[in-house]
Amino acid sequence: MSHVDIAMATYNGEAYIEEQLLSIINQTYSSWTLYISDDASTDKTADIIKQYEKLDSRIKLINTARQGGVVNNFNCALNATRANYVLLADQDDYWNSDRVEKLFSHISERDSLNKPLMVFSDLEVVDDKLVTISDSFYKSNSIDPLKNLNPVQLLWKCSVYGCTTIFNRKLLEKCLPIPVGITMHDNWLALNAATESGLEYLDIRTIRYRQHSNNVVGGGNKGVLKKLLSLNKNIKKMMKYRENINTLLDEAKKIPSNEILLGVEIKGKNSFGFSFKEIFPAIFLQSKKAYSILIFIIFLVKR
Repeated sequence: MSHVDIAMATYNGEAYIEEQLLSIINQTYSSWTLYISDDASTDKTADIIKQYEKLDSRIKLINTARQGGVVNNFNCALNATRANYVLLADQDDYWNSDRVEKLFSHISERDSLNKPLMVFSDLEVVDDKLVTISDSFYKSNSIDPLKNLNPVQLLWKCSVYGCTTIFNRKLLEKCLPIPVGITMHDNWLALNAATESGLEYLDIRTIRYRQHSNNVVGGGNKGVLKKLLSLNKNIKKMMKYRENINTLLDEAKKIPSNEILLGVEIKGKNSFGFSFKEIFPAIFLQSKKAYSILIFIIFLVKR
């Protein structure tokens, strides 16, 4: 049985971390090591992890110092991994018992070992008590996951969730360290896989994606008007996100194997062309119309 590593980033997750750890411990695939970086939690998260670390030698708390956010925290956890295949774990989800087995089986059959490869799956959306809200995150939000295979799409509308992924060491070698100032760690990993046609979608649900008040990224399906009002309240956040997109592309262009991105320009006057070519059609042809409208406007005013 080949060994796999799991990278988890935690912060003040005492409410759900124990259930998540148990769901990983109870995997049908048993040859794994879980590396956890805790971003200086002020609750009992680290204490709970330490208890399970004593019970199961496969669990390793490798950091409790402040890292400064989700991206840096995952960067720390990922740098500790050594296996040829790595999975990401959030602190508040719940893994299906055969998650590792199915994802490892799929990626190992397709991995040529000479290029970056990432596989992502669907999610079952649940409430804070693990009661099902939706059997399929993508269907309930009218999202086509295959759109993610286009690296240009990933620059502004990524719906690859790291908590569903498995990827090979070749991708990590390409991506680490994760640059400062990008959008998110999973966006960076997915983009660098897609630029070499190494991003694949597996149409199964591998985790229960818990929705609660403290989610960093949510899966709710609100009306267009409510989404617009909600996003409007966070306009400063979206302006910052626009800057993060610039950094994402700039950093990706520095990698020699990302030649496909060299012709993509999104700054200055090029921002207008990108907006109308890539984003404007999505307002009419894709889901998440409220997001597309707002990001279209942001691209026009923030360059």
